[in-house]
Amino acid sequence: MMQFERLEVLNFACYYGEHAVDFSCFPNKPVTVVLGGTGYGKTTLFDAINWALYGKEYEKDLITRRKRNILDYVNENALKLGETDNNFAEMSCTLYFEHNGSHYYITQALAANAIRDNQGNLKANQTDRITALYEIKSSGNHEPIKYDNLFLDEILPNNVKSYFLFDGDRIYNLSLPGSSQEVKDAIFRVVDLELITNAGHHLSEIATEYRRAANREAKGDLSKVEEKYIAEHRRLDQLKQQLREQKKEKEVAEAHIIVIEEKLKNLPDTSELQGRRAELVKQLMEIENQQVSVRAELRSFAATTALGFASEPALNLIEILDTKRERGEIPKVVSQTLLKDLLVLKRCICGTEFQEGDKIFETLMARLELEKAKSSQQELLDLLIALGRASDLVNEASQRLTERDKSLHKLKEQEEKIKGEINQIDKELEKLPQENVSILVQELNTRRNALMTNTSRTQVFLTQIASCEDNIKIYEKERDELSKKQEAVRKLQRRERLAQQAADEIEKIYEIFAEESRQSVEKLTIQQFKQFVRSASEYTVALSKEYELEVLDSNGNRALQRLSMGQSQCLSLSFITAISRVSEKNPPLVIDMPFGRLDQDVHDAVSARLPDLTNQLILFLIPNTEWNQTTATNLKSRASHIYRLEFDEKNRQSTILEQKV
Repeated sequence: MMQFERLEVLNFACYYGEHAVDFSCFPNKPVTVVLGGTGYGKTTLFDAINWALYGKEYEKDLITRRKRNILDYVNENALKLGETDNNFAEMSCTLYFEHNGSHYYITQALAANAIRDNQGNLKANQTDRITALYEIKSSGNHEPIKYDNLFLDEILPNNVKSYFLFDGDRIYNLSLPGSSQEVKDAIFRVVDLELITNAGHHLSEIATEYRRAANREAKGDLSKVEEKYIAEHRRLDQLKQQLREQKKEKEVAEAHIIVIEEKLKNLPDTSELQGRRAELVKQLMEIENQQVSVRAELRSFAATTALGFASEPALNLIEILDTKRERGEIPKVVSQTLLKDLLVLKRCICGTEFQEGDKIFETLMARLELEKAKSSQQELLDLLIALGRASDLVNEASQRLTERDKSLHKLKEQEEKIKGEINQIDKELEKLPQENVSILVQELNTRRNALMTNTSRTQVFLTQIASCEDNIKIYEKERDELSKKQEAVRKLQRRERLAQQAADEIEKIYEIFAEESRQSVEKLTIQQFKQFVRSASEYTVALSKEYELEVLDSNGNRALQRLSMGQSQCLSLSFITAISRVSEKNPPLVIDMPFGRLDQDVHDAVSARLPDLTNQLILFLIPNTEWNQTTATNLKSRASHIYRLEFDEKNRQSTILEQKV
């Protein structure tokens, strides 16, 4: 478990000179609140925490998301003074934190001199920089530690930081339609599914190396089989990768379709048509599922009906056997199976029970021996009975086959009819006068066609994968046989097989663990959303198997876009706190402007609930808007520190002042 203790900044953005914020807290008071107006330096402190922890990695985020360079954060007054004194301006951020009972601090610092660009503007030119990590020992000594990803991955990995250190806009974006990949990535990273995947990849690589080694050692026919075996595995890996890419493309296409459909629903001229289309699509899916079931039954009955091709010779044989029985050539013998069953049950056909050694038992045993002597006639009699049963089964299967064929034909007619109605609706949508509607419909149809193509390609890949796996099994048998006289190759084959089996098992474990994690996150998200949004009883919240945050109304229709901005933000907050609890990492939650879009009642529920969801909560809030009477009432009693930022407009500097709690 990790907790922030203190942040110190020097000449960082609007903070000229040295400034500090104490984050230390108690279990019953896990909250630190920093209050400041727009432009007062709240987000700057948020950036300072991130930069201190992640250094150059966070600098990449700044460039990507905000188009800012870390040198833009060098305080302008410190830079001016450096230019005047012909000296360097220093900038640094130091974060003190506790992790698993040990205390540390990490510093990012750089030195810059002042230069003028072509327009005469003052710019910072980096001359030096350091990153330092120390552990504070119980003796008071500060022991340096190598700053690397291994240490950071243990406390708060860079690839999951954005799910615990985040701003209000990021919270809101998570709940937007089409965010399934980001939601999936959050679970994948935070719940450590990435570790399982890496382990599987590592074992697969080991298996590949053993295959190559076995091929190098193999001689004669075995060498040829080894080459085919390697080629088939390579092909299987390629197909699986292509299948994964198809799945990603499908998720993207489905996400775009959802977004476009929701946009069209909100246009007055299309709402009725879109509603009708959605109902038809639902019916179409039901019919397609029914067709799958009927086709499975058809295959089963067709296999039995195929015996009908032998019906004529079978009937001729039955006639011959009946004639033999009537002539007495096949005695009317008692089935040996029946006699054996009676002896095991120790009960006569009439219901009389007996024991071994009784007269009935001895009589039945004697009759069994007699029947055994007539084995040739018994076989003919059994054949006659079996042929009779087969004939009945063929007739029954043929009748069922006809019935199912009619059902399938009827379902296909319904399918074609519904598809025709859907196409007609699409044509009507395209004819609508609004230019944006026409463009949206065209894009929607393009996405749907892409999705259809994706589905067909996926089926092809699945078929090819099955074929590859069958070929690998064939080659495995050939390898086992041919390697009996090449012991060195045999040892390598055993190791390869063990490594591959382990990789395959890890892949299965991953699928199970991923689904269990998804279900756990879904359950906690639902619980939290209901507590955040008291009016949420009319909605059903879910995290689909495709990792889409879904909201359905009482009629089962998508309602995500009907949520207010505040409700959407609550849905994202619910999800983030859910993955935090499922991961059991319990890192600090640092949120920049979490209440900006919330309705008053939701604002009340969220501010009251958030302190109970984490061991440490750091909030950057706007006075009056986010920090109002409601928020103050809910958070003051749970806060260890409350700070207010003051901004000097003349000197463009911020000051951090602590208020009494």
